[in-house]
Amino acid sequence: MDENLTAEQRDLWQHLTTFSQEKLAPFDAQLSQGQQTSAEAYQLLVNEGLPELGLAKPFGAEASFSEQILVLAAIAQGSVSAAVMLASTWTAAAALSLYGKPAQFAETLQAAKQKPLAIAVTEPDGGGREAIQCSASKQADGSWSLTGDKTLVVNGGQAAAYIVLAKTLRENRLQFVVPADQAGLRALQPVHLAGLPAVPMATLRLNGVQVSKTQLLGYQDQGVTIARHINALARVMSAAISVGIGQRTMAIVKRYTRERVLGKSLLNMDAVVQLQAGELATKLRTSELLTWDAAQQVDQKRDFETAATMAAVTSSQNGVSMVQQASQLMGGVSTTSTLPLTQLMTEAQAITLATGTLTQLTRKIGRQALGVDHWDPLTADQPVAVAKRIQIGSLHQVVKTLRLTEEVPVTVGAIKNAKRIVALGQGAMEPATLLQAQQLAKWIGAAIAVTQPLTKLEQFSVEQLIGIDGATVTPEVIINIGISGAEQYVLGMAGAQHILSVNPDEKAPIFKVSQQAFVGTATDFLTGMIAALN
Repeated sequence: MDENLTAEQRDLWQHLTTFSQEKLAPFDAQLSQGQQTSAEAYQLLVNEGLPELGLAKPFGAEASFSEQILVLAAIAQGSVSAAVMLASTWTAAAALSLYGKPAQFAETLQAAKQKPLAIAVTEPDGGGREAIQCSASKQADGSWSLTGDKTLVVNGGQAAAYIVLAKTLRENRLQFVVPADQAGLRALQPVHLAGLPAVPMATLRLNGVQVSKTQLLGYQDQGVTIARHINALARVMSAAISVGIGQRTMAIVKRYTRERVLGKSLLNMDAVVQLQAGELATKLRTSELLTWDAAQQVDQKRDFETAATMAAVTSSQNGVSMVQQASQLMGGVSTTSTLPLTQLMTEAQAITLATGTLTQLTRKIGRQALGVDHWDPLTADQPVAVAKRIQIGSLHQVVKTLRLTEEVPVTVGAIKNAKRIVALGQGAMEPATLLQAQQLAKWIGAAIAVTQPLTKLEQFSVEQLIGIDGATVTPEVIINIGISGAEQYVLGMAGAQHILSVNPDEKAPIFKVSQQAFVGTATDFLTGMIAALN
């Protein structure tokens, strides 16, 4: 991996490998014997300033993802347990930075400088409909009540906060940020995965945990998108930890063959040993390249999901295989404390379990290769998948699916309690467009809402304004016409059950929070909708 690094990254690598070997490795040996605690291990990372590297500014240094991968590989050479705790914290921090508002979760991100964070998304398929065991019940005041268990949560019991995936009765999947001291949340007695005895893994029991809208991560029904994203990031991080295991294994083999004599020469001069070392070096290099490539794809804002899965599969397999080969090469010496390959084997196997089964991950790669996975690209700068596009010809199906011909109670001008809303923005200010929009609203029993620019028009008022300076709405259906999706507006309508948006710009931010997107003019959409209703 060394030749891929900049001068600054090389300095970071050299510093952390020294720190890992001199500070973490001795501490890790004490951890495995129960002489130290995982909290003390994390404190070593805090003292070195490592958690802050994975936190976005202003809470941390906001190191690139490639640099985070570099850190994890270096740390894993001294303590796989410490690397796993750090990776869990960074994965959670990435979810907060990508899908949350800094002000919203400032306290949690500040706490992450001293205490780890945890992801309570334990479903192996990234949050599939059948796998989610935690339910979210909507309350009359707009909050949710969370009930259920989350098993084997890394950093469970010592985290400052947990990111919890839950599903509603309507099968929406939501992510919530839950502080560790929240009423109704309890971490059961931690268990330890074989091979990672220092990593606390606890079951979280949620019993009527009350969470507000401010604790919601992302928008309506984005839970699976968020789970998919952070699981992909976690796979690259676990691949980096496997790389660290491989690098430590290679260092042990190098030292052993350099010091041991076979006949009249050193073991490293033996042709058979050189062949075995070549196989080990090839596996390590393959893991390094795939992991580094996946990390760079994240930094370059490319679709990285397939690369992440490939890196996880290859690195975890190679990690186990390398330790097995090294153990065979060294025989009984490999079980001694000076050459702790037995411990490395259990750690390598534990990382394999953490990334998901080989069959699951390989099948995932196969589905992507065959084009049968219909996920939108997963990139660092577009964390929320673009909504499914709808065309003129499918508007009749939209009317049918959303049951827009069924009558609903209408109170003219009262948007707060409206079941359906037609919201108009700057892209819908033409007189003819406004007339069509009002006709559509009348036909489907919707209230008319607007963004700030339209409140200056005579026919609208501030009572119809959605956003931070206006009303917060939670309709069954909202149709956004000519609205770009500024943050102050989105926050006002994020509680809508179904969001359909219309904008000629396919990159409009409003599409990131919409279930359906019509990329085109307001006139084309409105003409098509009125025809579909007819």
